[in-house]
Amino acid sequence: MDRRRFVAAVAVGGLTATAGCLGSVEQYFDDLTTVTASPAVVSQSAVSDAGYEYQGTLEVLETETIVGQSVDAINYISQYTRTISTPFGVLGGEAEAGVFAAITTPQVRIIGENFNPISDMTTAEIAEHVQDQYAELEVGEKLAERTVEALGGEISVDTFDGEATLHGYEGVDVYIDISQPDYGGDHFVLVGVYPDAGTLDREDEAERIDTLLAGLEHGDDVEADISREDTTLQGDE
Repeated sequence: MDRRRFVAAVAVGGLTATAGCLGSVEQYFDDLTTVTASPAVVSQSAVSDAGYEYQGTLEVLETETIVGQSVDAINYISQYTRTISTPFGVLGGEAEAGVFAAITTPQVRIIGENFNPISDMTTAEIAEHVQDQYAELEVGEKLAERTVEALGGEISVDTFDGEATLHGYEGVDVYIDISQPDYGGDHFVLVGVYPDAGTLDREDEAERIDTLLAGLEHGDDVEADISREDTTLQGDE
């Protein structure tokens, strides 16, 4: 599984759905040129406890052209991975055993109405968008749900089964955890993926994801290693 492509798919799958959704209220966008989220990262102690490594935070600038008006939406994707040692030097001696992404996208509310479709999407719809954008992942049925203490309260986490291409091997069974809370003026999409393998205990891997969720920090002042990517989307003209 290509980590960078996967987390980009998670973000793009939801964020590109905003294109064309804002034209009906274009008169309210005359003075609105930029909407921005704040980055979310996991505390260093939680990352260490979960056995993951921080891979950086991607700032994604989405520029939408709506009835001749350009509106920039700034979103953030923080990426984490877990690797394990493999016997006999297989796969170079280590393999990726978990991927976690914390995505923040701004809430856009005008005259009491939300205009970021993430706000109305279910976890199943998010999973479907991810699958549409990322050919190496096939999301199956929802298996379970749980609550986790995070972001100052309780958040709901849904678990799906699926299959992925991992290190060139097709049809690897995986679990996908998805949560979509709102916090601090942003919509969150939180995704964890880990293999369903005999050498890995599902409950242990889910607890690692829970540790990452519990360690989330959010705001413009969080310590993040940020790189930038620009994307232009054409809305209704």
